[in-house]
Amino acid sequence: MEFTDAFDKEKIIELIKKVRNGDQDSFSELVQRYDPLIEAQVSKFYDAYDGGASYDDLRQEAVLKFYSAIQTFDIDQSEVEFGLYSKICISNALVSQLRLHKKHTAEQLTDSTSSMFFVHDSEDPSDRVLEEERVKALYSVIRKNLSSFEYTVWCLYMSGRTAKEIGDVVDKDEKSVWNAVYRIRRKLRAFLK
Repeated sequence: MEFTDAFDKEKIIELIKKVRNGDQDSFSELVQRYDPLIEAQVSKFYDAYDGGASYDDLRQEAVLKFYSAIQTFDIDQSEVEFGLYSKICISNALVSQLRLHKKHTAEQLTDSTSSMFFVHDSEDPSDRVLEEERVKALYSVIRKNLSSFEYTVWCLYMSGRTAKEIGDVVDKDEKSVWNAVYRIRRKLRAFLK
């Protein structure tokens, strides 16, 4: 949101100063004024979460970051408008949240796929513990030999997801996913030899 009218710029600076002094009404006015910007950012990232976060949670995160932008905006400079600054702050915060979400999803998949490798023939609990230790060691070696992107793709692939589904999660096309799967197989074959 860019302002061409000098009054608007002055009004925004005035509202920012009031918010910094604890004026809730001024904060509400700024949120109302920049609501289209906030909504646009939340909508943009909500689709990327693929059901992993509620719209209200993302909006709350965006509003918190908007408040933080009010606190950190340099009112003495004139090169960057507050609207652009707050948009960048909100976007960066939502990107960080999305990365954490994807990382958490990949870690959950790792935990769930590791159980596929366990063979529970023995009734002896110590055999099961040893087996779990071996699988954890194998996962550790795999993780060290794959890039973080390849590791995420591997976890998703091992969980039974298709290349298209994996591409949606990691925000890549199917060809990139298949290329990653090829590299992963080549690396793991070389390692296991």
